[in-house]
Amino acid sequence: MVIRMLRIRFVLMSVVALLALTASATIVAPVAGAASAHSSKAKAKAKGKKKKKKKKKAKAPAKKVANVKVTGGSETLLFNSTTVAALEKAKVTVTPGGTASGTLAGGLVFQVKSGTLNPGTGFGSVSATGGVTMASSFNYGFFSSEKSASFSEPAVKLAASAASLSFTSANFTPPVFVFGTLGLKGIKPTSHAGGVTIAKIPVSLASGGVSFLGSFATGFTVGEVVGTLTIEAT
Repeated sequence: MVIRMLRIRFVLMSVVALLALTASATIVAPVAGAASAHSSKAKAKAKGKKKKKKKKKAKAPAKKVANVKVTGGSETLLFNSTTVAALEKAKVTVTPGGTASGTLAGGLVFQVKSGTLNPGTGFGSVSATGGVTMASSFNYGFFSSEKSASFSEPAVKLAASAASLSFTSANFTPPVFVFGTLGLKGIKPTSHAGGVTIAKIPVSLASGGVSFLGSFATGFTVGEVVGTLTIEAT
């Protein structure tokens, strides 16, 4: 009887011990998992703070480039082949005057006298000297026709809102007229020792340019690209 009681007690103790061990394992596992999850969250939070710190670092503002004063150099108006062909067909001749030089096909060159340009943006204004006289003549038996017109002192305005090429002409009222608008999209100035160059700016005819060229040849329209303007200022 005593032996049986001892066996029963032993079995009960074994069962209790086994239950206690199982409960301990069950409790420890979630705690360990929670600790691991807490560690992962802490690491993620630390990374997040690092990222935020990186975002807070602002880029240094771009340095502003000051405008430069120009007193020399040249402006070259180069007509494209279509424009040259139309004027040559109309028997138009070109005679440079003053400080201007060049030819109809090779380009008309005017000398820069004053202005300001920004080497970074290319914005500013430039005035030049010199002039050009265009003339044409026709002879049909007893009938002959001659016409001529001059333009001089090209003035260039370069701005983000508007860019233009103007001339002065005694054949116009008022004498100062906008010959064409300038397309600055994709145009980048290059600066060098003592100067700024803005090359091959597309020139599109304004109404004044259509009137001037249209007095010699037909077919010119507002907005038509007739050539390029290159500024080499010093």
